[in-house]
Formats: sequence, C-alpha cells, structure tokens
Amino acid sequence: MHGKMRRTCWRVLLPYLLLAASVCACGDTATRPVNHRPAISSLTALPSVITRADSATVTCIGMDPDGDRLVYDWITDGRLRIRDARPGDHSLYNTQANSMVFYPDFVTSPPDTPWVQCFARDGRGMSDNRIVTFIVRE
Repeated sequence: MHGKMRRTCWRVLLPYLLLAASVCACGDTATRPVNHRPAISSLTALPSVITRADSATVTCIGMDPDGDRLVYDWITDGRLRIRDARPGDHSLYNTQANSMVFYPDFVTSPPDTPWVQCFARDGRGMSDNRIVTFIVRE
C-alpha cells in the first residue's frame, strides 16, 4: 500500500512540479527587444565653399530602425564656431536639431578645409557618425 500511495502522490504533484520548473526557467531567458543602431544616410554642408564672413549649414539625415527619436552631437575642429554654442566651445551635445550653422573662426590660411562631425544617437546607447568638410576662402 505504501508504494501505491507514493505513485499516486507523484501523479498529483508532477504537473505542479513541471509547471513550477517551466516558470522558473522563463524568468531569465525571456527575449528582450533588440536595439538597432541609427543610420546616417547623409551629412552635407551648404554651401560647400564660403568666405570668412559667411556661414555654412550642415544637415544630418538619419533614421532609427526602432523608431527612437534621435539626438545630435555636433563637433568641429577649432577653426569653426557653432551657432548656439558657448564661446570657445567646439562641440554642442544633445541637440534636437538635425542641422546646425557653422561660422569660420580661426582659419589659418585661405583656402582652408575645416571639418564637422555629427553623431546621431538613439538615447539607448547606439549611434552613428559622419564627417563633412567644406572650404573657406578669402
């Protein structure tokens, strides 16, 4: 009789044990959405040739495959000023603007070719970046 009770007990408990094991196993292995890197399709400077008294607008066209809103970081070598940046700053971070205006600042000898780098970030750790140059003449 003792063996028969043991088999009956296992028949009753087994479905509950299997359910508990499957619930515990799912806790750490659940799939999470994958975050994809944003992609910059173009970074252009218009006009591509300016004088010391002019400005150029750099436009970054980017998209995020996950639909995340992008923020833009703008960085330049020391030869350009960035609109809305503090004097002496050659970078502007976390902007909502995908275009920015740049002014010649310390052009060494015309013609000169300063550069601008733009990072498009998704706010979840992924980014893409590009560099564009343009010419500054007398």
